[in-house]
Amino acid sequence: MNNDKELIKSGKTSLLRDALETILFVLVILLIFRFVLMSVKVNGDSMEPTYIDGERGIMLRAHFYNRPSYHDVVVVRYFDEDTQEEELIVKRVFGLPGDTISIRNNTVLINGNESNDTNRNPNTNMSDMDPITLGEDQYFILGDNRNISLDSRYIGPVMGYNIVAVNGITYWPLNRIGLIN
Repeated sequence: MNNDKELIKSGKTSLLRDALETILFVLVILLIFRFVLMSVKVNGDSMEPTYIDGERGIMLRAHFYNRPSYHDVVVVRYFDEDTQEEELIVKRVFGLPGDTISIRNNTVLINGNESNDTNRNPNTNMSDMDPITLGEDQYFILGDNRNISLDSRYIGPVMGYNIVAVNGITYWPLNRIGLIN
């Protein structure tokens, strides 16, 4: 009889421990998603062919990332003057603080050198752009589908504090699972 009571007590303790471990695990996952990772959905075609409309991913929140590098994919907080709404846009970094960026003959130049622009839509047709020099904490961003992208050519350089997420992985649609970079 004493053994039965011990088994019941041990079973209750084990069940309680399992429940607490599960709750703790879920809490840790929720905290990671709240403070470290960010769920992202691509809206529109401005990042094609690399990312398609509706593609979903998980990216690292920018405050956990030292600073974006050339060609990193970033999520930028952008305030649309027309709609008076803030939106998040997904773009690629082409210019870092202190860089001089220009566009000549359909080619992005970084400090006078051709960029390694392998992700763009092959049918891209960009207008020439006079050189601009980025200030402290300013970044020059472009969409991969430059023909339709709302990016630094139109909205100007973005401030580093408006970059909210960097790189990551795509998880939807399933046939496009992979790294975001």
